[in-house]
Amino acid sequence: MHPDANKPIVKIFTAPYDTMNGFEMNATCFQVFIEESHSYHLEQLKEQSNRRVRPGAHSSDMMSYWGYKFETVSVLSEPWDAASRETIEARESDVVNNNPQYCSLVRTGIGNIRMLLAGEVDAVWDCKPDKKDDPINWVELKTSATIRHANDAINFERKLLKFWVQSFLLGVPKIIVGRRDQDGYLLAIEEYTTDEIPNIPKRGANTWDANTCINFASQFLTWLKTIVNSEGVWKIRKAAKSGQIEVLKIQETGHGNILTPEFVEWRSRG
Repeated sequence: MHPDANKPIVKIFTAPYDTMNGFEMNATCFQVFIEESHSYHLEQLKEQSNRRVRPGAHSSDMMSYWGYKFETVSVLSEPWDAASRETIEARESDVVNNNPQYCSLVRTGIGNIRMLLAGEVDAVWDCKPDKKDDPINWVELKTSATIRHANDAINFERKLLKFWVQSFLLGVPKIIVGRRDQDGYLLAIEEYTTDEIPNIPKRGANTWDANTCINFASQFLTWLKTIVNSEGVWKIRKAAKSGQIEVLKIQETGHGNILTPEFVEWRSRG
């Protein structure tokens, strides 16, 4: 099975515990490709932008900017020893640009399912290895509000689920979280290894379990292969505040806009 992006698989992994959010994705039976529904994604962004902000709070766009700013001041375009002092010290005034990213391609699998995943990664901890087969010290950069009370701790624990799945699937070993106040000011830095994160809920509110996510994804994808088994396009969707995932065929022939004819021809040559 070859999902063509990381995001749809993340949503499948987190589905047992993410009861509030919905999703839509499309799949086609050419080695089974899955992609996020772009129209659904745009609708969600529009709804988010139109959502009324409570008095004194900041918009979701502003909070997204805080995250991108954290990335900007956290990384350099070249290794530390090669960067000039001027470049290092000028990061706070750098213009935020969320376009530069690494792309990680990973062959992986769960159960009998084999996957080729592609996903954006924020940075490399030191430098890329000279040997292409050596592991890369990827690092993900995240921001989260500082914990003020018990509900904040539970919310962060739930947030860690997505952090973990994203990094677990792409082989990212380290996650750095910038703790901010309610106005976006950075207060502290926390480092987590991806492997240690599943133990945090066990010591806390037990809001999610990594094995449950892995087992659910394995069983769902195994079942999905028995459904998406002929030409055409299928929609995979879960409504917000629903625990049910629906799969329905929306196109009898072809691959929709998921795959180009040129790509299909190239892959068919073996």
